[in-house]
Amino acid sequence: MTAVTITVLILLIVGFITVVTILQLKEQARIEKLRQIAALNNQIRQVRRYLDDMPPQYQPKDMRLWLLSRKIALYEKLLSLQADGTMARRRDNLAEEMETFQASKQKRRAKPISDELMILDIRRLFDSFKSFLMSSKTEKTISSDVVHRYNRLLHFYHFKVSSDYHAYLARKAFLSGQFDESTELYKEALAQLNPVKDTIEAQPAVAKLKDLLHEIIEDIALQKAEAEIAKHEDVKKEAELDNEWENYINSESFQQKKRF
Repeated sequence: MTAVTITVLILLIVGFITVVTILQLKEQARIEKLRQIAALNNQIRQVRRYLDDMPPQYQPKDMRLWLLSRKIALYEKLLSLQADGTMARRRDNLAEEMETFQASKQKRRAKPISDELMILDIRRLFDSFKSFLMSSKTEKTISSDVVHRYNRLLHFYHFKVSSDYHAYLARKAFLSGQFDESTELYKEALAQLNPVKDTIEAQPAVAKLKDLLHEIIEDIALQKAEAEIAKHEDVKKEAELDNEWENYINSESFQQKKRF
């Protein structure tokens, strides 16, 4: 075998190895790109769940704005890996929604906590959101101070969601005229906040529940007083009628009619 032949074979082998290596690198890059796309789609679905499933009363405006901004940023990353017209429109619509929400002064309507299964689902959502906050902090997409503040809120919300459930039942009982049951349920709603009652976050909720409870107790007392007055008036009227009848039958005209 001549030197030329050996050189050609070596070149062919090197060329083959180079091609295989390039193909492997391209395949690895393709797989990595797909992995990144899948991870970004998962994060987008995760943020969408927080935005859609977390009741408005547990989602302050600045928290919702941050979540909207995170979703937009995720769409941007996704578009840099995979150009897509539909995705671009979603990104634009989301940016418009965020701008409208930021400018709006209207408070979002609270969602009633109407059963205990909702409490479990919402608490699981809080736990998931805490993990998301920590990963966002690691990625430096949110500051430590904001994470600390949101964690304090989530700790308060963990108890408030149960308090809101009992307050919901209390209001239903009140509207049904079951005032004593309503009072007990409002007391239970207050009791659910006991572990966090001294925190700044809990103060407005505690004060509101105390005011509602005081109003109901006053209302019950007023109704009892009115019922007592009405009963007294009925007794008084009945006594007056008895007196009138007694006076009538003892009167001279009644005696004349009796003799007739």
